[in-house]
Amino acid sequence: MSRLPLALLAVALLTAACYKDDPTLSGLPAHRKPMAKVFLTDDPFPFDSVQSVQVYIVGIDVSTRPDTGTSADSMHWVSVAAPHRQIDLLTLQQGLTDSLGIGEVTADQYKAVRVTINVDASAGIRFKNGSPAVVRWNGSGQESYAVFVQAPISIPDTGAVIVIDFDVGRSFVYNQLGDGAFDFFAAIRAVNSAATGDISGTVSHDTSAGPAGPVADATVSAWGGGPNNWFILSTGKTDAAGHYRLAYLLPGTYIVGVSPPSRSDFGSALDSNVAVNAGAHTTHNVTLSAFRGSVLIQGAASMLVNHTNPLEAFVVNAQHQQDTTAVVVWQDLDTAILGLVVDSARFAHVTSKAVGTGRIVAASGALADTLVIHVAPDSTR
Repeated sequence: MSRLPLALLAVALLTAACYKDDPTLSGLPAHRKPMAKVFLTDDPFPFDSVQSVQVYIVGIDVSTRPDTGTSADSMHWVSVAAPHRQIDLLTLQQGLTDSLGIGEVTADQYKAVRVTINVDASAGIRFKNGSPAVVRWNGSGQESYAVFVQAPISIPDTGAVIVIDFDVGRSFVYNQLGDGAFDFFAAIRAVNSAATGDISGTVSHDTSAGPAGPVADATVSAWGGGPNNWFILSTGKTDAAGHYRLAYLLPGTYIVGVSPPSRSDFGSALDSNVAVNAGAHTTHNVTLSAFRGSVLIQGAASMLVNHTNPLEAFVVNAQHQQDTTAVVVWQDLDTAILGLVVDSARFAHVTSKAVGTGRIVAASGALADTLVIHVAPDSTR
C-alpha cells in the first residue's frame, strides 16, 4: 500500500471572533509518502473565571483496528504527530486550530486514535486572578487516552487532515467533591475534517426581559446519536455579539441546545432537527425568552418490554428554585405502549406494555415536560 500525509489538528471549539480554515497539504514534496496532518481543537470551557487550560501533548497515534478498551496495549499503533509541547486549549476557539504535526500513514481506514499527555508536565488550569487551580489528573507521568472516533477515518492516497476535538468543559469537571478542584477525565473525539460541516448562528433574546439584544457567554451544544443514545458531540460559547460556531460535525441531524449564562434571566432553548452536510455551513439562530420556570421528568428514556421504572418530576420556579410543593399532573399519551401509575404529586412509575414509543407528560400550571420512552423487546423472556 502507498503511504500518505496525515495532518493532525488540535482543535478547541471555543467561541472567539477568529477562525482559520483547515490547513492544506500543499507544498509537500511529491516523492513523499502520503501524509496525515493532525490538528487539535477544544470545546468551550464553561467557567468565566478561568484564564488558561494547558496540557502537554506528547503524541498522537492511529490504528486500523477498533479500540475495544481492553486490547489497546496489544494493538498496532502508528505515530502521526509528536508535538511534545504545552498547548493552551482556551486559545483554540470557534474552529481555530493548532497544528500538531504531519506523519506518514498507509492509505486505509483508521478506527482508533489515542492521545498521549504528560500530566506531570502539563501546566494545568490558571484562574484570571493569576492563581493556579487544583487539578486532579487521576494519573501521573505519560498517560494515553482513547479518542472517540465517531466514524472510521478514511485516509486516501492524497492525504487527509484529522481534527482532534478536545472538550475542555467535559474533560475538566469542576468542584464535584465540593473542594473547588478540577478532576480530569479526557473527553476527546477525532474526525476527518474533509467529511464534516458546521453549525453557526447568533443567540439573542426577545423583549420579555428587557430590550432585545445578543446573549453573550451562552453555551451551545450539539447532541448526536439517536433516540436511544443521545450524547454531546460538540459545545461552543457565544461571543459578545452572540455569535457561535460548532465546527467539525459529521453529516447528520443534531439536537442543538442553548443554555444561558449563569445568573441569567433567560430560559434555555432546544431544537431537535438541525441538519449538517459535509462541506456546508448550517445557519441556526436562536432567540431566548425570559425564564418563567420549568418542569423536568427524571426517568429512563428507553425500556425493555414488561418492565417498570420510577419517574420523578422536578418543578423549578422563575427564581430558579425547586418548588417541592407545586402540584404536578401526570398524563400517559400512549396507553397502548405504556402504563402509568401516579404515586404522589412528584412521583410515579411507568410500565412498558408493548414494543414502540410512548410519551409521559408532567405538568404544573403552564409548565410541562414530556418524556419520550422507547420500548424494545426483551430477549431474555
